[in-house]
Amino acid sequence: MAESFDVKSVSVNIGALSNTYRPLFKVPSAGGGITVIDVNYSQAGAGTTALNLVDLGTAGTATAGTIATKGSAVYAANVPQSFTLSSAFVEAGHWVGIAEANTGAANAVSIISLSYVTGK
Repeated sequence: MAESFDVKSVSVNIGALSNTYRPLFKVPSAGGGITVIDVNYSQAGAGTTALNLVDLGTAGTATAGTIATKGSAVYAANVPQSFTLSSAFVEAGHWVGIAEANTGAANAVSIISLSYVTGK
């Protein structure tokens, strides 16, 4: 029998984003952290951008670490692209965010989707 576990998924329209970051959601302070298991991105128009899913710490205002990276990529309209996980665990009470790394810009309709499980 295959293993089963309780996967949570979140999809957020991050909107236009260029050389800055945007908080997406806060990991609850109670109950432990989360482990990100999958990250994908798509945008409504073709274009180039470089995005990272980041840990924004407890204040949600500064990058405390990189969770997953995409690097510079040319995106076709509405074609999802996978990120590469680098440090998947996010501590309880920390904000998960997206950062655009000064390569072009994320489109006005830009959707980041991630899946995670609670704990390590």
